[in-house]
Amino acid sequence: MHRKLLPMALLHACGGDQIEGRTRLQKLVFLMEQELDEEAKTALNLPDYNFIPYDYGPFSKALYDDLDSLEEDGLIRVEEEDMADGKVKYTYQLTDDGKSWVDQRLPQDAPNSVRERAEALKSEFNGVLLSDLIDTVYAEYPKYAENSVW
Repeated sequence: MHRKLLPMALLHACGGDQIEGRTRLQKLVFLMEQELDEEAKTALNLPDYNFIPYDYGPFSKALYDDLDSLEEDGLIRVEEEDMADGKVKYTYQLTDDGKSWVDQRLPQDAPNSVRERAEALKSEFNGVLLSDLIDTVYAEYPKYAENSVW
């Protein structure tokens, strides 16, 4: 397996609802990686993203690289929207090929904590304010707030 399974499982969760924002997706993947038990990581051979403390908490360049690769492979769709403040908002969603990719690797009837954690995290945090999500991450993992501009 590959660590790409984590963002893909999150995008697949909750009926495939899109995830708005790079920062939100970074935090969701970070939480999923932190909360998965070692047995699941070992069974699926999932390497870590090696998150580091950064401007808005945990950050992984490797995750950005994987998202670019998934888009190039046609497994996810990334939409960019120019905002009034000059920033760009990214929205992530699975394609039909991406849904098949996840279903092949995480069958619906297979009991596994990856699918369960993805559903739980996305249900809890996909609709909350980004500031609340960042605050939650900082409260639970304070070492990742060290370099924060938040």
